[in-house]
Amino acid sequence: MKKRSSYRSSLIIKKMTKLALFLAVGIILNIVEHLIPLPMPVPGVKLGLANTIGLAVLYYFGPIEFILIGLLRVLLVGVTYTGLFSISFLLSLSGWALSTLIILIIYPTKKFSIYGLSITSAIFHGVGQILMVMIIYSSYNLILYLPILMFSGLISGALTALVTSLVLSKLNKHIKINKENIDEENEINNLYYDEDKAVNILLELSRKDKKK
Repeated sequence: MKKRSSYRSSLIIKKMTKLALFLAVGIILNIVEHLIPLPMPVPGVKLGLANTIGLAVLYYFGPIEFILIGLLRVLLVGVTYTGLFSISFLLSLSGWALSTLIILIIYPTKKFSIYGLSITSAIFHGVGQILMVMIIYSSYNLILYLPILMFSGLISGALTALVTSLVLSKLNKHIKINKENIDEENEINNLYYDEDKAVNILLELSRKDKKK
């Protein structure tokens, strides 16, 4: 029982480390995006490139981690860089919230590739920001900029999906993140009441680690 508990703790630590890595990269991308001025029609509106990190989290870990890492990224950037409740923070939060909601709706259908998810996320990130700008400035005329942001979201979503797919393939090779292992970790966490089955899974994982 102690060995099983120790192995489970090790799996949890590995999972938290991987999630922390994704969060750190997302924060860096978010800050870099603020530092590089883009010719956007509405001041303060960003393309939301860091949201693609969230897609990787969604693919490897699941919806709960996807939401937590995304929300933490927005909050931490707000605390450390843009300022909580600043216009930039509110735009980031609104863009993240709407794009996350849409992704959580379409992801379970399994009909969207990483390109489809990334483009959809980028487009609705822009829509969320425009809606927030309209609320802040009480100007409904800003909705005229929506087609421009949707078009830019189409382009940025496709490009970031390409980069994300390349990064994920490298991550699989170098830090051993893969869908099969994470599914097994999740299964172990759900099998605390079925000791025999959990032990068998742990033994199988141990064999795999030795082969690696």
